[in-house]
Amino acid sequence: MLNIVRMDLRRFRSYKLMPVLLAVFFGFQLFGIYNFSKYADSFAGIEFGSLSASEFFQYLLSQPPSWMLIYIAVFTVYYTWSERSSGFYKNYISMRHARVSSVMSKALVLGLFTGLLFGTAVVANAIGRWLFFPEAPMGDWGTYVTLLGLQILLHWAFAVMLLFVALAARSLIAGLILGLVLALNVIGYLLSALVSLLFGDGAAQASWWLTNRIMLPMELTQSGVSDAWHPLFVAVVFLLLFGAAGAWFRQREDLH
Repeated sequence: MLNIVRMDLRRFRSYKLMPVLLAVFFGFQLFGIYNFSKYADSFAGIEFGSLSASEFFQYLLSQPPSWMLIYIAVFTVYYTWSERSSGFYKNYISMRHARVSSVMSKALVLGLFTGLLFGTAVVANAIGRWLFFPEAPMGDWGTYVTLLGLQILLHWAFAVMLLFVALAARSLIAGLILGLVLALNVIGYLLSALVSLLFGDGAAQASWWLTNRIMLPMELTQSGVSDAWHPLFVAVVFLLLFGAAGAWFRQREDLH
């Protein structure tokens, strides 16, 4: 297990374009905040200068399309399939227990990538608010930290779900298409529409779908714990479910 983790981390560190990708993501975040300041009148009822750090961050995450989800989807599929093109999987193809370890290892790497994206977003948001909304309040630190922790966990669960999709897809192109469909929340929108037809206001039921939960603002109190159980539960369920599904699929997959 440790050897596979080391090899996956070595592959991850070998991506020379990673600083460029993070820099582009940083630029997108900063440009989005600039647009909020320039076209503030277009957002009826929203005073961006009065939003706390947690409220502002939640608003950014709720705006479709989510660049965070798109980045995670593309990277997850590419990282998973690059193993085949490099021949890396031949190191453990004959050992079924090592196949399971490889899925766990990739999940850890995807968690690291998710953390890097959120670290970049936090820095971009801090600089953007300082430049374009200098009077905006910081708000409660406990609420902000809780929000970041929950969103990191939710996005990590999304990455693990995409890991299963990439493993189950029969080609890189198919994996990318399915990944983008999930990142753009097409399934979430269809599910929300279906639930609304069946139950009227079905927002509560539809929020159990992972991407709907990611884009739905969290109602956190000053203590940062109220209503945190729902996103936490959704994240853990999807993380464990698709992590187990990925391990099961890889264990029975014919990689020859």
